[in-house]
Order: sequence, then structure tokens, then C-alpha cells
Amino acid sequence: MAKSKKKHDKGALRQSASSPSESRVDAGADAVCGCGAGHDGPVGKTAEDGSGALGADAVEVRPAEEPDATTAPVRVVPVSRLRRALPDIVKVALAFAFIGVAAVIWYKPPLVIADYPRVTYRYNGVWLDDAKLYRPLAMPTRYYVGLPLELAGRYEWFAVDRRREVVALTEEPSRRFMGRKAIKRGDPLGLDLEFRKIDGSEWQVFFFEESIVFSNAVLAVRLDAGKGNGK
Repeated sequence: MAKSKKKHDKGALRQSASSPSESRVDAGADAVCGCGAGHDGPVGKTAEDGSGALGADAVEVRPAEEPDATTAPVRVVPVSRLRRALPDIVKVALAFAFIGVAAVIWYKPPLVIADYPRVTYRYNGVWLDDAKLYRPLAMPTRYYVGLPLELAGRYEWFAVDRRREVVALTEEPSRRFMGRKAIKRGDPLGLDLEFRKIDGSEWQVFFFEESIVFSNAVLAVRLDAGKGNGK
């Protein structure tokens, strides 16, 4: 009986001595596998602490805000067709006005005072230079000479056409264009003076390269286009 009791006591002591090491081994295994009742609390706390540290250091990224779908779109006022076509209408109107004025000038050209060629005339043996020269617009080969007074009861206005080489005794132009004297294209030029015998003498008409001369025994008129004569 005494021997069996001693063996029982030795077995109890061996079991008690081996239990701490076994408990340590079990605890290590639990720590490695992450399971066990005592592991839940610390692990959770560590994860919470780690997430808190990352949240403090990390830059917060916010998604781009989408436009509010409820905002009313800006209304675009449509441009009327008349407003779009207004510049073209103005251009067309100006073009027609220009064409109309040009047509009127061509049909009834106004007379413009000119100083070229230089006009002189001889009456009673004296040369004078107070006559006026008129040139109709759009008719570069036509001249009108107006003397300051009617001489010899009949000589005051002369028409000269360089293209046809005609000099005619005419009347003062009675037409008007914007307050100016004007003629009508196609009207008769007047009384052709070449070889016309008036006041007992025949008129002589000469068209030279730089001058035009027409004269009779009473009056002589000269249009000089040479150098030093107003050009």
C-alpha cells in the first residue's frame, strides 16, 4: 500500500510539472493561428489603433462633384433670319444705290468746272482768259466753254467734242443735277461751226495734238493742253 501511494504521488508530480510547458505550447499555437479566446481583444484593439494612425496621416480624396441635374439650362435666344441677313441686305442696298447714282450720272452727267485745258479767247483784237471751262462727268472727250458775256449778240456757249472733232455753238445747259448744270447724253450738240459762215465770215476749226482752235473774223477761242498751261 505504501509503494502504490508513492507511485501515485510521483505521477501527480510529473503531470503537474509538465502542465506549464504544455500550456505555453498551446498558447504559442493559438497566437500563430490567430484563434483563441484571449486573442480577440488585443488583436481588435491593434487593428483599431492602426486604422486610426493611417487616417490621421493619409490625405483625404473626395470624388468630383457631379453637376446638379436639377439646375435649369441657360436659354439661348435664337437669332431671327432678318437679323442674320441684315448685313447682306445693307450691302445689296448700297450696291443698288451706287449703281443707280452711276446710271443717273451716265444718263445725265453734271458739268464740273475745270482748269485744263487752259481757255483763252480773242475779241476785238484782245486776248482774254476769263472764260470758264466745264467738263461733264463720265464724258472725258467733251468740253463746254462759257464766255462771261454774250458777244456779238450770239456767242456765249460752245460745245467741243474731241472724239468726233466737232465744235458747236450751243445754249447754256438748262438741266440740273444736284444743283449743278448738267446735260443729257444723246442731246444734240448744237450748231456745227465748221465751215459755217456767220457774220460775213466762215468759221475755221482746227484740232491739233495739244490744242484746239476755232475762230472767225469776230471771235477766236483756243483750248491749250500744252505743258505749262494748267497741267
